[in-house]
Amino acid sequence: MKHFEITQWADFVRGAAGKAEHAAMETHLSSGCRKCRKKADLLRLFATIATSEAQYQVPQYAIHCARAIFALQQPEKVHILPRILARPLYDSFREPLPAGVRTQQRLSRQALYEAGDFRLDLRLEHERGSPQVSLVGQIENRKEPNQRVANVPVLLAAGKKILARTVSNQFGEFHLDYHPRTHLRLYVPVLQDHARRIEVPLSDLQVDQRKDKGFGAAKPASKRKRKK
Repeated sequence: MKHFEITQWADFVRGAAGKAEHAAMETHLSSGCRKCRKKADLLRLFATIATSEAQYQVPQYAIHCARAIFALQQPEKVHILPRILARPLYDSFREPLPAGVRTQQRLSRQALYEAGDFRLDLRLEHERGSPQVSLVGQIENRKEPNQRVANVPVLLAAGKKILARTVSNQFGEFHLDYHPRTHLRLYVPVLQDHARRIEVPLSDLQVDQRKDKGFGAAKPASKRKRKK
């Protein structure tokens, strides 16, 4: 019994085989050849999946996010997105501590930054005894508050290493969990109007796991010398 090559079966399932060859292959399958039937069924499944994949349209926001992330991960090409260094407007750490805050299990800190036409509201929370910090934020267009800043990539980096990444939701909100590092920076590529990247230095908001620096924890009282 003559078997057909896999390339011939590929043409068969795609309808690219000639009439005579197609008829001969149909007859061959009708004869009960399991080997060729298995090849034809596998290639037919592959062709169906390939056709459905070719019809899939990648959302425009996903393309924008991928391009922005790629630009940030390539130091030599970061200049494609001009930098806007965020300016601090408010820091809860500079305010007097409320009564009883030293005994709280969860320490939190809130900061507000301004960068060009945008404003970032950040809130950091740290559970005592846990090495992980939770960063919750929201980005908004301060000149056009009704214009939502949605589907924007948000990246947290230490030097050139990306520690965490996410995408803002329909309200411009985002959430990241990370372990404290030195030289922390938050990058937010904004693709509205002119493409730019907002950069927020988080060095002042770091957490010292031993002393909870930056979250308003009280320093331990100095030990008194015992009288002899």
